[in-house]
Amino acid sequence: MNFLASEPVAVACVAVLIAVIVPQVMLTVWFAWHLRRRSRGLISGDASRPESAHVPAEVVLCLRGADEQLPDVFRCLARQRHADWRLRVIVDSEVDPAWSVAQGMVESLGAEATWREAVIEPLAARPDTGSLKCAALRQALLSLAPQTRVVAVIDADAVPHETWLVSMVEECQRDGVGAVSGNRWYEPVADSLPGTVRRLWNAGAIVQMTAFGIPWGGALAVRREAMDGSGWIDVIRTSLCEDTSLAAPLARAGWQHRFVPGLIAVSDDDRIGAWPLTRWISRQLLTARLHHPLWPLVAVHGLITSAALAASCAVGLTAAWQGRTQAAAAVLLAVGVYEAVCVGLVIVIERAVAAAVAPAGRVLRPISISSLLWQTAMLPVTQAVYAIATLMAILARSVEWRGVVYDIVQRAGGAEVRRR
Repeated sequence: MNFLASEPVAVACVAVLIAVIVPQVMLTVWFAWHLRRRSRGLISGDASRPESAHVPAEVVLCLRGADEQLPDVFRCLARQRHADWRLRVIVDSEVDPAWSVAQGMVESLGAEATWREAVIEPLAARPDTGSLKCAALRQALLSLAPQTRVVAVIDADAVPHETWLVSMVEECQRDGVGAVSGNRWYEPVADSLPGTVRRLWNAGAIVQMTAFGIPWGGALAVRREAMDGSGWIDVIRTSLCEDTSLAAPLARAGWQHRFVPGLIAVSDDDRIGAWPLTRWISRQLLTARLHHPLWPLVAVHGLITSAALAASCAVGLTAAWQGRTQAAAAVLLAVGVYEAVCVGLVIVIERAVAAAVAPAGRVLRPISISSLLWQTAMLPVTQAVYAIATLMAILARSVEWRGVVYDIVQRAGGAEVRRR
């Protein structure tokens, strides 16, 4: 009792850390349970319900620049087990490096590809509002084949499994489901500092995105009637991205978004610098700020966790310098326990993801002692980067994406982006 009365600031720090970590533990436990419950693996053969493999579908791939993984994306798309689908490729221009790659891959794959038709076309219009990616996607969505029932969107660096499309079409046929998506898991091949920070940040992000129902455009499929009924095509006319902006109109129209664990894409890319990584995280957060109703929760989490840790460390070190041993020990021990629990949560998340992607033939590396120590050391760095990126997203008035700068304009109905 004497300690509680004599060291109120230290006690407050410990209480805040407990209050911050408890929701994270609860969300992580829920996420692991959710993945186990939803994980049915990727569909083998022609699908568990054969009719799903014959539902007419279109896959849209929007390109600006030639990503290194792009040829692999085409090769894997060519092996999709779906029986009735078309490929639509919208390239920024005919002089874009991706144009020749796309044409060369479609021609080389030839008759072995499972698509009924592959169409490559340049971006026809460059509107002032909305991102160029959204303009390319709208171009495809406004000219779908009449028989198309499901539209799938894929990123240029997301290499799909051969049952990727049939899995999404299968899930889209469930009652009340208007859209399904996966997510991305980073497993940097060389465990560089920025790569490890991205991995740790993404581990927390995948939990938040699942809990808050935020779709991911790297593996996203939308039912035709949900797309038409929700007004999503009109929404992305002024949007920065297509995936986060889908959640609100889909919910308003009474449709569900379903996260499919088997669609998690594993990336071993380790080539990113510290500052580009911070800007990349900030842009991911900015999409939530612009388009998702639960952005305040994302922002509060990003700021409160880092502020609580920074304040606690300052209080603990100050107490140690002043010779208040008991207060310093209590606060710094609480910080240590907090960080240890966070490392444990990352392990839980990784094991849950490993089980989800195993049916697709992806085997995550086992966690070694050296890797665990390295991730533990990088955790405070990740938390600092997360705080900086969150502040950048909150304060952003413009954003650069793939060499194009967009200004953020506030309107009565919400924010929109305009190309400079």
